[in-house]
Amino acid sequence: MHLTDDQLNEYLDEVTTERAVIESHLDSCDECTARLSTLQNLFIELDSLPELELTRDLAARFFPRPSLPAQLPKFLTLTASLQAAVALAAIIIAVPFIVPLMPAIDASSLTTLFFEVQSQWTTSLNFLSTFQMPTMPEIPTLEMSSLLITLAGASVLWVLGNGLLLRNQMK
Repeated sequence: MHLTDDQLNEYLDEVTTERAVIESHLDSCDECTARLSTLQNLFIELDSLPELELTRDLAARFFPRPSLPAQLPKFLTLTASLQAAVALAAIIIAVPFIVPLMPAIDASSLTTLFFEVQSQWTTSLNFLSTFQMPTMPEIPTLEMSSLLITLAGASVLWVLGNGLLLRNQMK
């Protein structure tokens, strides 16, 4: 049974846990001793070679860097600006409808609020089992349609803008 190349390499690198076993085998086996000597000579020759600079970057071949355009096209910038404007308008329009639905927190300090929340935890769970939806405030038809049109416009612009961005990245 001879030593493997891995065992000989680990012995030369001094990272093996079987150092005593390998040395006793090398004392009795001329073939493995000759292989070890050949490996040592090879490593000595490799260490004597001069360091050379690469003429090109090999990493780019295996890890290609995506090329980004210097500046986004104007229509994409316009689309993103319109998306932001429509989203802001939708939030501004929706705030008056959402605020009345939110409960008011009337606490004098953070500590008081913490103890209130802690004491009301079990009552909140009981309340959830008997909760009924409150009646919605009367919403004029014109304002509700404006909200729906604004949300629909924001959704369409968002889909178109992101679709264009993704399409340009696939090229």
